[in-house]
Amino acid sequence: AKEPKINVKIDVINATFQPEKIGNPNGLQITYLKDNKTRNIFVYHESGKEVVDWFNAIRSVQFHYLKVAFPIASDNEIKNRLTRNFLKEGYMEKTGPKQREAFKKRWFTLDHRRLMYFKDPL
Repeated sequence: AKEPKINVKIDVINATFQPEKIGNPNGLQITYLKDNKTRNIFVYHESGKEVVDWFNAIRSVQFHYLKVAFPIASDNEIKNRLTRNFLKEGYMEKTGPKQREAFKKRWFTLDHRRLMYFKDPL
């Protein structure tokens, strides 16, 4: 049997619907940490139901994982740790720490834990 290309722990995954960014009404962005770096997987399916089923499956597995990891936590506390939408996304111009380089257009994403930037949205 083939080995998977990547193995991602469920407790470091975030999934958000991203139809505009991906250019498909059934787009999903999955982010995860690997070696202290945020990685992205962009997926879509022709069936909107299939994408929603994947999103719900990720949340369900995370919920059960967190219930075991934090047995005395309430369901509401655990729900707050599940997948979450980004607070803000968009282009901004940035320069380096010495401000000697020219400003460059970058895609910024703010979630509840960190601010990230990329060359492009994808």
